[in-house]
Amino acid sequence: MPVVSHHEIVTPASLAGALDLLAERGADGWHPLAGGTDVLVDVNHGRETRSRWIDLSRAASEIAAIETDGDRIRIGGAATMTDLRRSALLRRACPIVGQAASTVGAVQIQNRATVAGNIVNASPAGDTLPGWLALDAEIELASASGTRTVPYRDFTPAYRTTVRRPDELLTAVLFHPLPPGSRVLFRKVGTRAAQAISKIVLAAVGRPADGRWADIRLAFGSLAAVPARADSAERAAQDAPVARETGERAADALPRDFTPIDDVRSTADYRMRVARNLVREFVAGTLGEVVTER
Repeated sequence: MPVVSHHEIVTPASLAGALDLLAERGADGWHPLAGGTDVLVDVNHGRETRSRWIDLSRAASEIAAIETDGDRIRIGGAATMTDLRRSALLRRACPIVGQAASTVGAVQIQNRATVAGNIVNASPAGDTLPGWLALDAEIELASASGTRTVPYRDFTPAYRTTVRRPDELLTAVLFHPLPPGSRVLFRKVGTRAAQAISKIVLAAVGRPADGRWADIRLAFGSLAAVPARADSAERAAQDAPVARETGERAADALPRDFTPIDDVRSTADYRMRVARNLVREFVAGTLGEVVTER
């Protein structure tokens, strides 16, 4: 892989300016740069082959808010992991988002790393990504010609690949807050408690109603080439009692959803064992916490 020794950087003064530059130069190999916590590591190690960057630092304040219109929560693409971790709104409405952000590197990384960067980087081990799946989130993509939304489930169709066009910026993540009484779980399993790339990440959401699971969603990272929902395990739990027997059925269904990856961080066998244990305990009602307010 060639080592890039020279980089070109332009810094637009506004979001509109950034979108205009992407419209003009995106197809010519110019790429948006936000926190840079992944990109700059690769640059320093000679792994980054891109050399033309549109620095978003002056435009970031326009797309950094975390807010709600009463129906949906909107997280700006330039919001940092620290912003997610500190948000009182997210702690109330969907605590797994802040919990995931708190596992992204060290505090210094959390101060720089952005929501958009974590999503567009499209690593199967991205700590926040299963949460967007479990929340049925949508991704907002803006360009000089307009804005479109894409379900996050469709945003990463293959390893390290997204549907973002070269002229687009990821400007927001949108999702409905969880209703009170929902049960949620975020769990990252790594070599260390902090500053470790995940071996398994689970984000789980469900709503017990009359002792049975309603609208249960189980999403994994680091288990396959892309973050993905456990569809078979969800079907095994949906409308079934919150009980140990249901947890066993959901865990037994999980191998139909995933062929685990086997790499330097962990074996496929270990990943599946841990994933099954986490699903079993969440569906049985022995892991997780309850959302008490919206």
